[in-house]
Amino acid sequence: MRSISSFQKENILSMASNGLPTHHIASKLHLGKSTVSRVLQDLLLGYPILSAGCPTKLSSTDQHCILLQIASGKVSNAVQ
Repeated sequence: MRSISSFQKENILSMASNGLPTHHIASKLHLGKSTVSRVLQDLLLGYPILSAGCPTKLSSTDQHCILLQIASGKVSNAVQ
């Protein structure tokens, strides 16, 4: 994996501060979306990057409980 130059990191940070979404930044700089997100998280000291789309309906605890019930055979799918 090749390293990101400090110039590219500055560009990522300035574009993000101007409100550009991660996928626009990635396409303009010819980088992957994951790379841009990782650089932003590193530069912003773990500041959570908001993702687009709807929030999840189930918490991670609920998802885990459903998976355990399906695996144990108590239910055959998540709808029951």
